[in-house]
Amino acid sequence: MKRTIKDGSLYFRQRDILRPLGGAFLVIGLLWLYFGWGLVGYIISCTIVPLGLIFFIVGGSRLITDNDLDEQIKRALEGYDKPLTDLPHFDRAVLTQPAPIEVRAYCFDERAAYFKKNKSGTAVSDLLTGAHFFFTRDSLLIATRTVGLTSVAEDGGLQAVDFADTFPFAALAGATLDEHTNTVKLTASGKMLTVKWCELVITAKNEDGTAAEALRIPVPNDMDMANLCEDINRRCGK
Repeated sequence: MKRTIKDGSLYFRQRDILRPLGGAFLVIGLLWLYFGWGLVGYIISCTIVPLGLIFFIVGGSRLITDNDLDEQIKRALEGYDKPLTDLPHFDRAVLTQPAPIEVRAYCFDERAAYFKKNKSGTAVSDLLTGAHFFFTRDSLLIATRTVGLTSVAEDGGLQAVDFADTFPFAALAGATLDEHTNTVKLTASGKMLTVKWCELVITAKNEDGTAAEALRIPVPNDMDMANLCEDINRRCGK
């Protein structure tokens, strides 16, 4: 990682103003110096060029980039599936088809407090969940880790909550994708943004035959997750 993020909320609160301002000062000052617009212009150029350089360097040094945060997230998610992968006979029990699926997605409900659009225009929040799904002949194995991007632990990493469990298909009622549309306020600008996001909902059978929610986690709304639900539902009750 390029830097240690001591205050994760800064990523959501920051506004990259100093770097563009510094760049503008540099361009104007150098142009003024190049065209030689008198002694006054020379003095002004020698003033705003160093000032622009300072603004540019200071702005860049304080800025937490998308790559900085992504590297922190990768470190925070390392090893979260080890409670499953370290199980005895794991390699022999896990099927190659359906293949294991690993995903990560942001949460945009009331549990999240900070919101931002990254450089690619994608909405992100301060709560991210990574999940790894494995199939055996009779069970679904799931490991998840929910990371608080603004909650920095004492060791400098991001605070996280882990979950790992085995769900026998015979005890499951099914799996669905629950789609949501929320309006959130971007932390830095205060502008309102409509976001669409999705949760995987797995239900289990009660003794009376009714279904109860066993797990709900944010996931991408894509074909991989749709296929995952089909694979789970095909095996439920067997």
